[in-house]
Amino acid sequence: MSKWEKDTCVPVLLFILFIVDYSLQAQGVAITIPNQVINATVEESALLSVEYLCQGTPTIQWSVLSIWKIQNIVVWEPKKQPNISESYKDRLCTYSNGSIQILNLRENDSGYYVVTVTDHFGTSKDAAIFLKVDVHIYEDLHFVAVILTVLLAISGFPMFLIWLLEKCVQMIKRKRWKQKIRKEAEEIELQSL
Repeated sequence: MSKWEKDTCVPVLLFILFIVDYSLQAQGVAITIPNQVINATVEESALLSVEYLCQGTPTIQWSVLSIWKIQNIVVWEPKKQPNISESYKDRLCTYSNGSIQILNLRENDSGYYVVTVTDHFGTSKDAAIFLKVDVHIYEDLHFVAVILTVLLAISGFPMFLIWLLEKCVQMIKRKRWKQKIRKEAEEIELQSL
């Protein structure tokens, strides 16, 4: 191999390795979502679990698309402080794998949660999870049971008073009837004398 071939081949090989390495890195971002639908109830927490693969340090962003709004929830890079929106400030935990956990769920937290992972080349990928937040059914039943008990107590009290009044009226009638019989008996005795 001549000196010219050596001088030319080494930079060309390095350039080819750089292009191959760059193309492998630029292949993009991969996101895996184990559960695409999550059901939870009010005041519980929900883990929106994801795994991502990319070269370098990514930027992770979560947004929610609901009936009411499209809102950015959080943006962060792993091992850095997350930028969390005000409405989720004390209710959100971020994890290095890209997952988030929403604490103390509210009914209006229902919606499509979109995670966007962007690598340092600017390549990004989106994935979505649907979160359905339901109200506790047993709380509604508890409320109905309490109201029904109160109504029964309220209606039962007048019924008790009516029963008590009827008993008093019967006692008074008996007393008057006995007095009437005594009077008649006395009159009969007096007449016979």
